[in-house]
This record gives sequence, C-alpha cells and structure tokens, in this order.
Amino acid sequence: MLPEADRADGCPRPRDVYSLVGHAQEEAKFASMFANNTLHHAWLLNGSTGIGKATLAYRMIRRVLGGTPETDGTLDIPQSDPVAQRVQSLGHGDFLLIRRPYDQKTKKLRAEIPITEARKISDFFSRKASEGGWRVCLIDSIDEMNRNATNAVLKTLEEPPEKALLILLSNAPGRLLPTIRSRCLNLPLRPVHDTELRSWLARRTNADAGDVEAAVHLANGAPGKAFSYVQNANDVLKPLERFLRGFPRQNPQLLHSISDTLALAKNKISHDLFWDGLESTLHAQAIYAATGEWSGAFEPIALDRSPDQWADIRKQLDNMRLAGAGLNMNKKNVLLQGMMQIGAPI
Repeated sequence: MLPEADRADGCPRPRDVYSLVGHAQEEAKFASMFANNTLHHAWLLNGSTGIGKATLAYRMIRRVLGGTPETDGTLDIPQSDPVAQRVQSLGHGDFLLIRRPYDQKTKKLRAEIPITEARKISDFFSRKASEGGWRVCLIDSIDEMNRNATNAVLKTLEEPPEKALLILLSNAPGRLLPTIRSRCLNLPLRPVHDTELRSWLARRTNADAGDVEAAVHLANGAPGKAFSYVQNANDVLKPLERFLRGFPRQNPQLLHSISDTLALAKNKISHDLFWDGLESTLHAQAIYAATGEWSGAFEPIALDRSPDQWADIRKQLDNMRLAGAGLNMNKKNVLLQGMMQIGAPI
C-alpha cells in the first residue's frame, strides 16, 4: 500500500474516521449555515497537527454531498450511508482531494503540492456536478502548496462557481498569503479539553490508564496525536519515561538502546513522536521551574535549572532536530546527542 500524505502518523486515514471529539461549536456553525443555505464557498480549518481538522472536514463533505445525518441539524453521517462510502473510497464524482502526490520515480511522497495538482481544481469546478448538486474540493494541506500552486487556487477562490465548496486545511494560517485568508471563512480548532480527550481515548483504545494519561499530557489537546502516542506506547511512552527517570545520572546503554531502536526506518513514526515528547517535556520543565506547577506526562526531570536554562535546552534540541532533518544526518546520532544534551553541564 502506497503512503498517503493526508494520513497522520500512527492514525487511520481521516476519511475512514466517523466520530469527532471536541469542536462541537464549530461543527454546529457549519451545519446551521448549510441548513439555512448561507454556506460560505471557502473554509479555512486551522489548528495544530492532530487536532481534528481533516476529521471535521470529511464530516462536512459527507453532509454537503448529500449524506443523510442520523440526527437532524448535525453532520453525523453513518459509515453505512452510500454517500459516505463513495467519499471514503474516493469514488464520488463530485469530490476532489488535493494532497502531496506519491512520486513513482523516487518512491516517496513529494515534498510539496505542485501546480499540476492545483490545476486539477479549476478543471474539476469547470465541469457540471455529476449528481446535480454541490462539488467539493479538500486541500490537505494548503501549507504544503508551493507558490505557483497557491496562486492557482487563488483564482478559484476569487471567482467561485455556483454550489462549489473549497475546504483548506492549515497548521500555520499566519504563513498563508493574506489574499488566501481573506477569501476564506476562518474556522480555528482549539485544543480538546483533557477530560474529554481522556474519556475518548479510554473508549477508543485498550490502553492502560497510565499510557492514556501520558498521551493526554503530551498531546496538548490534539486527539490525533494522543491516539498516536497510545498506539506507539511500547516504542515511545515507555522508553521516554525510562529516559526521563534516569536523571540526574543516565545509563549510557539505555540512551544507545533507545536511539538505536528509533533510528530504524520502520520506526519513523515512533522516532518523531519521541522527539515531540522530549520537546513537550522540556516546555513543561520550564513552566515548572518558574511556577512550581507540573503539567508534564511523567515526573519532573531531576535537574535543578532555571526556566531560562530549560527554555535554552529546548531551543538547542529544536535546532538539532531541524538540522538533522535538513541535512539528512544519521538519526541515531542526532537523537543520542539530543538526549545527552539535556543532562550536559551548563
């Protein structure tokens, strides 16, 4: 099975997900506008990775294309609905998904969405709806479009055809062209409350309470990320806890074991989640040093440092991670150096 650019690490494909945790007000706003025939032609769904943007987008798409909700005034279209099944299979003639394509030559996903993909949007909207209703295009994500592709989208935003809906997903809307943002109805998705996220994870997974609790703390209100942590608990949560509990003196064998395992190509998801967990913990350490309030997933690191020192360590790790990714350096060495940096003398 080829990799898909719109599939978050460790999570199912968003078009396969039918339940949404959080964002009830945002969903109700869209459902109300659709019911009252006041639907805006372009929506910008934005928020952090894993917050639920794509999950909400597909709920919107199923409803607009004619899916029948289980409850009036909602976007709750069941998986058994014929419209939902065609959207899920990407076989609906009035739905277009734009995402980073897979390159058959390099055997990798493209680093960005090229203009050839963006041109499909104008072609799509130039045709009549196959079922006489709405046509919907989802761009996942607009952040990944190059400048030429973005300009091509702008033309459609400026002159939208009748009964055309564009849904743009973005992790960083502030970086988008002002002309893109101004032509969209902005719908920011906020972090899901820990209580709601904890309950959702417990219902959806068979994870033990400790893993659920750690995932909730590390996810920062993003259900997709919390789910990924739980799914990768043995490769991420447990090694991360052992590492953090090893201070003030670390066992070098443990550090090498963790970095060796996570550097394997098959463990890319776990590798990235482990880095995210380190950065989240260091952020919690800085707050703890300043306020005495602990919000991390595990016990505080047993090192006496100021808030500025913790913040500086996190910045160093961020730079190391970015440099390692950009220069295609040895993953094991970069992660090992990062873990050692946390306990290095200041």
